[in-house]
Amino acid sequence: MLDELDIRDFALIDYVRVPFTRGLNILTGETGAGKSIIIDAFNAVLGGKVGSGVIRSGAERACIEASFSPAPEVVAWLNRNELNQENFGGLTVSREITKSGSKSRINGTLVNLSLVQELRQKLLTIHAQHEARTLLSSQAQLDMLDGLADETHRKLLARVHTLWAQRRELSEQLKELLMSEEERNRRLDFARFQLGELEDAELLDADEDEKVANQVKTLGNVAVLEASVDAVQRYLTDGDGNGIPGAVDLVQKALFELTNAAQLDRNLASTVEELGACLDTLEERQRWFRRYRDALEVDPETLCGLEGRLAQLAMIKRKYGPTLSDALGRLDDLRSEIERLENSQTAASDLRAEFQQTDLELKRQALELSAKRKIMAARLARSIQDELYGLGMEHCRFEIFLASPELTFQNEETHDESGEVGPLGMDRAEFLIAPNPGQPLLPLSKIASGGELSRVMLAVKSTFARADSVPTVIFDEIDTGLSGRVLHSVRDKLAKLANSHQILCITHQPIIASIADNHVQVSKEQSASRTKVSVATLNEQARLKVLAGMASGQEDQQEALRFAEALFADSRRLRDGSVLTGDGS
Repeated sequence: MLDELDIRDFALIDYVRVPFTRGLNILTGETGAGKSIIIDAFNAVLGGKVGSGVIRSGAERACIEASFSPAPEVVAWLNRNELNQENFGGLTVSREITKSGSKSRINGTLVNLSLVQELRQKLLTIHAQHEARTLLSSQAQLDMLDGLADETHRKLLARVHTLWAQRRELSEQLKELLMSEEERNRRLDFARFQLGELEDAELLDADEDEKVANQVKTLGNVAVLEASVDAVQRYLTDGDGNGIPGAVDLVQKALFELTNAAQLDRNLASTVEELGACLDTLEERQRWFRRYRDALEVDPETLCGLEGRLAQLAMIKRKYGPTLSDALGRLDDLRSEIERLENSQTAASDLRAEFQQTDLELKRQALELSAKRKIMAARLARSIQDELYGLGMEHCRFEIFLASPELTFQNEETHDESGEVGPLGMDRAEFLIAPNPGQPLLPLSKIASGGELSRVMLAVKSTFARADSVPTVIFDEIDTGLSGRVLHSVRDKLAKLANSHQILCITHQPIIASIADNHVQVSKEQSASRTKVSVATLNEQARLKVLAGMASGQEDQQEALRFAEALFADSRRLRDGSVLTGDGS
């Protein structure tokens, strides 16, 4: 259950704290007062897309924090994700939005948005006034139907999607193999040319280019290297030519003196060994530099060959790289491609058999999925029609029609990936309604008025809410376009739904607002320099004035106050169980 929403520096809001209770929470206010901003804040804190434009003018960041009393299912999810911090004692979701990005936290732990969005599915659903139009989409209608399914149905749907993806991949592979002979020969010749070029390069080592480059650098600087090595040898053996001996002679003399001293002090024995090791190293390096110097030679032919090899390797990297390792991998790819092209007819026969087997299994699974959907469609249609009866549409008929193609199961030669079955199966859903007696059943998109569409949406959401474990449902002006007796029916439906769920409802209708368990008034104050949004939880006397104002525009008008009192009385009778129908009879 949602307990509280804190919003700071978000859009027009400086700071508000919105408290919520169990049952029916009603948010009211003048048009433009900021009610939609509160819904936007809900969306933002629970992982919705949001940019820096929502930061209040003059502020550095926007901060939103929502506090919940989590259900056992949510607690289990928090434990699985190691987010159930004991010091929070519940569930807190927060989001900080800055000009450079945003950060989300669950119980104080920094998390990514995908995890917040996963949690959102377990906390609440938001149904906005414009969402009713999604009912007109066949895809949305099919998604709603699948949304009521059990785990077995969801696994079957996933299996159909997997088989469809496999079928599409096999189709693409078949298209590659069943190309024209001219195209096959062209690709084969090109692959053979590339393979020949790579094999002629005799690539054996992925680091050869670095080694050759180092050799070229060495041979191109022989004179400099000779001078440097000669100097090193001179300092090791002959000194600097001014009577100072070389390093080897100096260390030998030092070792002689230290050996004599060690005979007088045994503590110097280990130092003698260390200095002796240093002398051995110097003498070994002296011999190594002599060999290195003797091996240095200027060979223009060798240098020219190495430069040519380096240019060849650069060309190979440019065409098949960017590295020699990539070129070596391309060798294996080309050999496989040539083998596949040379044996394409045999491979195509095997692949066609696999394609047809996958296609056959896909159709079988799609048929099973369709049969389950038809059973669910009949059950859902009855539930929605029952809900519509209670929303002032006592004479309507409502059905869900599933259009499915006639599948063929012979071993057809086609390998078209479009097929008769898509990633979601073979069905196309259509919600059909006849609002009045004597009217034929027609698609919802062709016959429903705005008010009827809102009622169908509420009926659908009520049906789903009963089957849904999500504890909180938000309705954003779901009653738009309704009036009179129908509004009483919607009021009764929301009150009934609030017995099992926490409901948040934004409304401009006093009939709906009269049934609130918790009434929050949103208002906007403007001055010459700024606009400020505030919220207030209303007591009964304040509610009476707000309802009167919603009805007539004047909070203190006696007739409007009497109307508001009558709404309160009707709401109390509804809670006592004495109001049985939408017309109050």
